[in-house]
Amino acid sequence: MRAVVLVGGFGTRLRPLTNHIPKPMLPIGHRPMIERLVNRLGRGGVTEVVLALGFKPEPFMAAFPDGRCGDVKLTYAVEPAPLDTGGALKFAANEAGIDGTFVVANGDVLTDLDVGELVAAHRRHEAQATLHLTGVEDPSAFGVVALGEGGRITDFVEKPASGTEPSNLINAGTYVLEPSVLDLIPDNERVSIERSTFPLLVEAGRLYGHATQDYWIDAG
Repeated sequence: MRAVVLVGGFGTRLRPLTNHIPKPMLPIGHRPMIERLVNRLGRGGVTEVVLALGFKPEPFMAAFPDGRCGDVKLTYAVEPAPLDTGGALKFAANEAGIDGTFVVANGDVLTDLDVGELVAAHRRHEAQATLHLTGVEDPSAFGVVALGEGGRITDFVEKPASGTEPSNLINAGTYVLEPSVLDLIPDNERVSIERSTFPLLVEAGRLYGHATQDYWIDAG
């Protein structure tokens, strides 16, 4: 199983810590956040991670000079200009030649999620895309879903106005996608997967959710 990890953002919410160090390279308990994330993906069956890089790619390459993090192979895709979440994902997947079911993870999420269970849920539903979901007290700062029967997502709203959220279940930043999702994202364009791609999948009835109560925090 392969994975794309989105680590190209500027980390503006954590400045000045991120003025010179990309957010996923910041240490948590003396280990870079990205190392913890990649190790978790590896425990879930991921054998290769493609780092979708943008802002300051050099520290990632310096930290893993042999192209490995533990038992997981690392490859790098450096976007030529900021492409937002969907555009960065499409660019990295194209660069790596991804052509099968794959995992996507935001590089600033800390969680105990069992990625293997997320993949199993995706396959059980025969979904085109499956999102890890978690409940939070204030969902208005996130992508919020309405979950229907059988785990199908019936609505996805990115950062809704407070009080208008369809539930307290949010997009927790780890997905399983079929390569056909990439066909919904134009090449080399700024595209938000949350605002553009996920609503298309909802409309097609092919977006599913897997809600858990695992430890989860958005490091930003």
